[in-house]
Amino acid sequence: MKRLFGILFTLCVVFTFSTSIFADRTLIIPDLPKQPYRYGVGAYEGVVAHSTATPEAPAINIQRYETRTWRHAFVHYEVDWNESIQIADIKYIAYGAGPGANKRFVHIELCETADYAKFKRSYEKYVKLLAKILKDNNLSVEKGLWTHNDVRKYLGGTDHEDPIDYLRSHGVSESQFRSDVQRAYNNGEIMETTGEGSPVVHTQGIAYILGNNVNLRKGPDTSYSVIRQLNKPEAYQVWGEKGGWLNLGGEQWVKYNPAYVKFEQKSTADSAIVGKRVVSKVNNLRFYHSPSWQDKDVAGIVKKGKDLSLMRR
Repeated sequence: MKRLFGILFTLCVVFTFSTSIFADRTLIIPDLPKQPYRYGVGAYEGVVAHSTATPEAPAINIQRYETRTWRHAFVHYEVDWNESIQIADIKYIAYGAGPGANKRFVHIELCETADYAKFKRSYEKYVKLLAKILKDNNLSVEKGLWTHNDVRKYLGGTDHEDPIDYLRSHGVSESQFRSDVQRAYNNGEIMETTGEGSPVVHTQGIAYILGNNVNLRKGPDTSYSVIRQLNKPEAYQVWGEKGGWLNLGGEQWVKYNPAYVKFEQKSTADSAIVGKRVVSKVNNLRFYHSPSWQDKDVAGIVKKGKDLSLMRR
């Protein structure tokens, strides 16, 4: 009887601490419900990328926390700088991002850190795990990779926007993240990240719009939402530059492409515009005290055909 008990105990330990085909080890939370996906057991349609919002907490800490609180929320995998841990069976749903996403997707969470070296290690594990989960069910990265923010926008049931801001804090844009998962999916190398990201260079000048429907975005990357579109012959004050993007004041950025944007820095812009007169082509053209489109910053209006003298930038 003792021998039988010992064998059973050993099997239990092996099961609990075994290595997953996808993760470094498996620590399944006890008593989780076995609810199938909407198309059946194991029939997941994609994967949701999360981050923890719990700085410096390793994967094992998150596993222990969700062991106590799984009735409210839990995911399938936790990934940190040292290991990835499977904490729920991917044949069944997890409570990761609202009912619309839960019945469709596997959930993988990245542990957050301010240390770039730790981030780099965890990011590589994270990207490879996302790719493996998709590839194992013959799902494409294009259709199968979702962020928690995507779920918020397209399926609802959640107000979370991770992991976008966390990745950006380490210089990884959403477009690079998706490209890195695709590279891992194709068994390629993951792109080298740039640490804290390229800094904003405080440069001044004038951006002349040479094309039409040029996107003005809320940040220096195509993953940021479009505020509105700019058209020739508009011109704008430039206050900074980052990674090939020009800052037009506050959270307003345009991609610097000479095909549709001409940028004259301060040394040449001053001589080109100071002392010149500009004529309004529209009625009630606003001019501002500062680089802003806020009503509180309006200095006055100019009627069509009237002009202004540019005394200073």
